[in-house]
Amino acid sequence: MSDRPLRLLWACPYCLLDTSSGASIAIRELLFQLKTMGWDIYILGSTVFDSEAGTLRLRKDWATIQTHIGKMINVTDGPLEHHLIPVKSTNRFAMTTQEEDIFLGTYTSLLDKFKPDLVFTYGGHGLDYLIADEAADRGIPMTTFLVNGNYQAKRWCRDIDMILTDSNATADFYAERQGFRPKVFGAPINPNAVLAEKHFRKNVLFINPSYAKGVGITITLALLLEDKRPDITFEIIESRGSWKEVLSAVTKTFGYERKSLKNVIVTPHTTDMRPIYGRARILLAPSLWYESFGRVSAEAMMNGIPAIVSNRGGLPEVTGDGAIKVDFPKECYEPPYTRLVAPNVLQPVVDIIERFYDDEAFYEQYCKRALAQGRRYVASTVAKRFIEVVKPLTDKRAGDRDLNSPRLRPNKQVQEKPKEQSSPQEAESAKEEKDTL
Repeated sequence: MSDRPLRLLWACPYCLLDTSSGASIAIRELLFQLKTMGWDIYILGSTVFDSEAGTLRLRKDWATIQTHIGKMINVTDGPLEHHLIPVKSTNRFAMTTQEEDIFLGTYTSLLDKFKPDLVFTYGGHGLDYLIADEAADRGIPMTTFLVNGNYQAKRWCRDIDMILTDSNATADFYAERQGFRPKVFGAPINPNAVLAEKHFRKNVLFINPSYAKGVGITITLALLLEDKRPDITFEIIESRGSWKEVLSAVTKTFGYERKSLKNVIVTPHTTDMRPIYGRARILLAPSLWYESFGRVSAEAMMNGIPAIVSNRGGLPEVTGDGAIKVDFPKECYEPPYTRLVAPNVLQPVVDIIERFYDDEAFYEQYCKRALAQGRRYVASTVAKRFIEVVKPLTDKRAGDRDLNSPRLRPNKQVQEKPKEQSSPQEAESAKEEKDTL
């Protein structure tokens, strides 16, 4: 067997530098770890992001990037190099056929030049089918990262050798609904990137003010505590949604529109969550859509910050004994997640928040539980699990396959060897003859 480093090609139109995507953050950290462990990593992406806010790492160079539409640029990211094809829109659904063709052409060329042992991606659209199809044609194992509950059809995984996910909850979800069980390796988190230097334990932390993440519930809780407990402050981190807009809409539904709340501070999207976790006493994560893992919940656990989470998806698994799980009315879990919960229904949650502030022994018990739970997500440990899970694929050493050998699925229209190339003189003579016909 070859003793060269294993070669992994990450190929996906989404940008791994996206600060608004938990999946991108997880894969980027995994590739950091694999690179440190001696793997040869090639990252092919484009300037597609989950949200405009996710462009934060590239913001200072954005104007320059936009002058290179359709042309490869390289972005150095510590030990990693991101090879990106700039596209006109950050929205995946606005990617043009021409832009997809450029991406696919670059990718297929890389398969032959880089000769990966493993191709890794995520997504379930037409271009993603072709990414898997081209790898299968060359006998290169193909893996994908499945970390949401949105996949219904099965064409997207036809050419996938192994589906990977971050939680047992998601593995069970697809085993029950689709008949396949993804392999679980988790989601790696670098402690140095998320651990606060000092904990003040003051605020109720809520990240991403969107309806899917439970912002309606958070607003109602803040309203219930605004006058009753002015000592309890909610800190809202704007990663995708706009707190001001949704606060206005929700309070208007209650009959008294508000532009701000006395017990709420709003913090802009940031790449450094450490000071924010340093201020947090508890994390509030009342997600209403399917949450496969809930990265911020895991980061809170690593910081020893207790949480209050929805009792569904991967959140109960990720937080374990470090969180209190809450069931909300069934209708709240239906898109577009704008159904509000009556204040009296949320009174038990208000009671839990107050106890986390008033009962120090109770609070300390949950802090210890959270810290113990958080040890499971240390990046180096998760990366080792990934290596073990994909070992049956990487052991094939597909990168050693002879490129001159026939494709596994040859072109049905090419039945004969092409004729030998004529000399330049013969070609010119034939051209003249053709021009006179």
